[in-house]
Amino acid sequence: MATPWMIELKRVDWDAYDCYCGGRGHVGDYLAQLIQARSEAEMAGASLEGHVEDEAGLAPVAAPAVGVIMAAFQEDLAPVVRQDLMLTLWRVVLGASEEPLADEVYPKVRDGIWALYKEAAQGDTESALEILEYVERDTGRFAAFKKALQSRLDKRAR
Repeated sequence: MATPWMIELKRVDWDAYDCYCGGRGHVGDYLAQLIQARSEAEMAGASLEGHVEDEAGLAPVAAPAVGVIMAAFQEDLAPVVRQDLMLTLWRVVLGASEEPLADEVYPKVRDGIWALYKEAAQGDTESALEILEYVERDTGRFAAFKKALQSRLDKRAR
């Protein structure tokens, strides 16, 4: 059965994008392995760290990877997978703020913005709100959600 993330993944010519490891083509395979994993063991060897982003910035492959990640957030992901993808998304979005790739990355995040609001309300509140702070254009909506979720943030801070 085709799912939105699978369709988005197959739309991309992964061989056309440079990766920070120096290779091409494998980020799509890593994403597929991660998204389908049900445990940390099944994720082994498929980290996106050092491929889509590193200390130097974002690789060109970051933009299409974000599109797949946002589509994957519509799925019932294993908690460890959701956490890993949220961390990758957080690094990419915050890293994109000083990169020319921001114009490619931010619209892809906005395409799935309600998945981030759901994550803020039910999952990793702090990371989701940080990402939303960079990409959300509706400042009134963002302020309302942040205010409504303040008690979740306060509980985490304790």
